[in-house]
Amino acid sequence: MELACLIPSAGSTYAYSYHALGELPALVAGFLLTLEYGVSSAGGARSWSDKLTQWMESQLGVQGPAWMKPPDSVVDLYAGLLMAGCTAVVLCGMQAGKRVVNVVTMTKISVVAFIIVVGLANFDADRIAPFVSDQQVVTVHGEDAVAFGWPGVLLGASASFYGYIGYDEVCCLAGEAKDPARNIPRAVVGTILGAATLSILATFALVGMQKYTEIDAEEAYGNAFSSVGMDWAAAFVASGEVLTMPITSFIGFLAQPRVQYAMARDGLLPAAFSEVDAKGNLFRGTLLCGVAVTALAVFVPFHVMWNFISLGILVAFNLTNSSLLFVRASSHTSSTSVGEGDATVRKPQGAMIAGYVVVSFLAAFHWQKGVVASVPLSATTDMSIFDSYMRTVGPFVAALFTVVAIALMFALSDAEKQQTTASATAAGKAQAQGSPVEIVLSSKKQDESSEVGEARCHHRNRSLDRDDDEDDLEGGDDESAKLSDATALEKSRASCNGGAVVSSDSDEEKAESSSVSHDEDETEVETSTFRAPFVPFTPCVAIFFNWFLFAQMDGLSVLLILLRLLLAVAVYFGYSRHHSLAFQQTTYHQLAQN
Repeated sequence: MELACLIPSAGSTYAYSYHALGELPALVAGFLLTLEYGVSSAGGARSWSDKLTQWMESQLGVQGPAWMKPPDSVVDLYAGLLMAGCTAVVLCGMQAGKRVVNVVTMTKISVVAFIIVVGLANFDADRIAPFVSDQQVVTVHGEDAVAFGWPGVLLGASASFYGYIGYDEVCCLAGEAKDPARNIPRAVVGTILGAATLSILATFALVGMQKYTEIDAEEAYGNAFSSVGMDWAAAFVASGEVLTMPITSFIGFLAQPRVQYAMARDGLLPAAFSEVDAKGNLFRGTLLCGVAVTALAVFVPFHVMWNFISLGILVAFNLTNSSLLFVRASSHTSSTSVGEGDATVRKPQGAMIAGYVVVSFLAAFHWQKGVVASVPLSATTDMSIFDSYMRTVGPFVAALFTVVAIALMFALSDAEKQQTTASATAAGKAQAQGSPVEIVLSSKKQDESSEVGEARCHHRNRSLDRDDDEDDLEGGDDESAKLSDATALEKSRASCNGGAVVSSDSDEEKAESSSVSHDEDETEVETSTFRAPFVPFTPCVAIFFNWFLFAQMDGLSVLLILLRLLLAVAVYFGYSRHHSLAFQQTTYHQLAQN
């Protein structure tokens, strides 16, 4: 939420990574967000198609045309039809999309409320005993695995977190908010609390109606109501699911063009994805994305996408947490000039953050494989070298890396406290001497004289509400327009972090006056912008648990996500690096010096 308030623009994790980590991590984040939004919407469409065919057979007693979903083929035209419809609605504009979201969401909440009320009315406490079942060893795809018990609880948590990612889509659409600093935190908290409350109560009602060993994963609530003799409720719930499930695909797809827009505005994707029509809609980018996502929905089965999407989301969330750590590490640095001393202050923290990300991954991986999912020796006679290592050495290695990770976390906390104290001391001395104090931005280019920009970060260059979008697009091929965008981007990035903006104007009086106005604006921002509590502890703990969930995924999904990351790197060095606004900015400075 803190980053969404500081950077209220399209792109979510992409925008945060761009400002805190740089272009390459930002492009990687953009590719991962494509899994969370575009690809996940296609996966949701495939899941809805299965529900639709079951509903038509059970409730209407009819079967659709065989060519729509051939039994011996991966083709699913129902899913493709849904994604085509989502694309058409988004092409009509944001206002049309908002109306669809509001109507369907209220309908969906009504269905869930019905499940909770009627389900709890038929609740039997004997069905939830024992509350945590005994741990068992089961065979999955020819291999022994631990199920139920507390390991099963953790595995269930990793499978259910996907239902809580709606808050990230709120952040992705922050550029549409009227007052991001006030509205985004409220929307995020409301989304998480609402989803958690409804999900927990509905699941509790489910296990109270039917024993967990008898629950049908394909049609859980319908069969549960039928098991207590309420066939009419089963029919109502099945119909409600079919009618409201498409909203999941629609909301996921709604955010995808905004991510592409943000990347294209920075030059990391072709300009076609950032073109805005006369009505303010991303028509061409939405159409291109819609065609690709519709093809995925038609030809790629849902089970292939699921873990792949989940892994992408987990890595993207860790990029967000890392971005917050880097932003906090740089936001406390103050001095009267920009020099080597500032860089040496920040480098140890950057190394500690990177070290924590790596060490926490190793700790989480060994906890998952060596402790939580460790298969008892009596369960199998054929144990690989990896399994033997994890069973004998894994717990000790996990404990070692955990101690190192905790030490790094407290070291980051101490470094932040020292920076805060040093900043306050420097500010006090500067005020006593009557000299201006500038907040140093963690930028790669700090070797020129600076002037302080506007501290309130709204990022007009990323917002779809810009009044001059059409003018920018008309001159999109003009080199001077690109250089102008590069300069504007630099100022925007600096103002986001409350920092100095690189400028060729070195007039001392202007710097002093802007520094004074910056002090006033900075005070206003600090009092009105949400700040995440207990940093760096909260993002560090989140990074660890994301890696813990990451370690539970299968090897094929990990291989697929690695290939996607390599694709992002290839796109960066093949196209983005030479077309980005940062590259244009460097060219501009070189021409100015010559």
